[in-house]
Amino acid sequence: MEMIKMPHNWNASVRRVMKAISGSKRIDKVPYLPLAGEDTLARISGKTVRELLDSPELYAKAAIDSYEFLQSDFVSIPTAYTGPAEALAFAEFNSKADAIEWYDYKIFMLQQGEVCKTKSDIENLIIPDHSKSKLWVNLFEAAKIIQQEINYPQNCILGLWGVVQELRGIQAYRDMRRDPELLLKLCEKIYESLLDLYYYSVDILGKPNFITIVGYAFNKHMMSFEDAMKYEGDFIKRLQKEIKIPLILHNCGTTPYFEEICNEIDFIGVNGSHPLDIQYWIEFQKKFPKVAILGANIDVSRELFYGTPQDVEEKVKENILNLAPNGRYICSPVCSIPWGVSLLNMMAIPRGINKYGKEPFKLKKNE
Repeated sequence: MEMIKMPHNWNASVRRVMKAISGSKRIDKVPYLPLAGEDTLARISGKTVRELLDSPELYAKAAIDSYEFLQSDFVSIPTAYTGPAEALAFAEFNSKADAIEWYDYKIFMLQQGEVCKTKSDIENLIIPDHSKSKLWVNLFEAAKIIQQEINYPQNCILGLWGVVQELRGIQAYRDMRRDPELLLKLCEKIYESLLDLYYYSVDILGKPNFITIVGYAFNKHMMSFEDAMKYEGDFIKRLQKEIKIPLILHNCGTTPYFEEICNEIDFIGVNGSHPLDIQYWIEFQKKFPKVAILGANIDVSRELFYGTPQDVEEKVKENILNLAPNGRYICSPVCSIPWGVSLLNMMAIPRGINKYGKEPFKLKKNE
């Protein structure tokens, strides 16, 4: 007898995510938010990354099909964030497209430091017009198709320091001590570009409910918290005042400044996998009860990559029973799903949620 596949209820997923972020007690189960990059979309859809990027229709279909396959409560266009795609726009508008390296089954990469190799490069850096970037036009067209087909809100993901590293490379860390004014000038130009990108996204997709900020500067192994605020945090504050949209912070580093930055900037959620000690996240939830936790200590490079489906399910159970009863928790392995991760391990996450994450406010918390 042929099995009939039930259609994915994306409207229910949207409600589930928004209820989790707001802390609503009227939520049926813990939402699931996997971060599937182009390599995962290519793996599931059978298309190359180049094919996806060249066709908004193919890209949108691959995104919807892949996230439905993963039983996700979230769907997005993964390259629509200010990492490689923003670096590509800067490279193209500054006649350095030859610094971009293309691949079939992973996302393109910029040779770090090539666009802003010299002081003159920074002084003369041209801000991209995203409405004239073929890549960004395709990305937002794909996002628009998703909105129209399944009514799932789409937006871009913004971040500053990740783009600094793409454009300036390791020299950016030397600039902190040797030429901070030059580094701030680069940050200002990237900030101006982020605003252009944001307003272009609003023109195409409408005003979002929230924006995710990629805060890569906020890692203790990279720089002091003071420097992180100077070269990224203060720009996040300015962005918050400018666009007046709630922000979620993504940081996939191993030593994040989550508590420090949440004391400085109002975020409605944080998305990360470290520290790995669940007790950290229990204490974080007590200190910041209004901040949603997306992820906690489910790290894609540990149980998901090296463990068994049972190991993954136990990790999901640990997170749900400790964090979900208090609300504002979304199950999210961090960061992007690696190419070689077992699909059996990936499917252990929604299975664990269905076992342990129903009606999270009624769950008995682990002691």
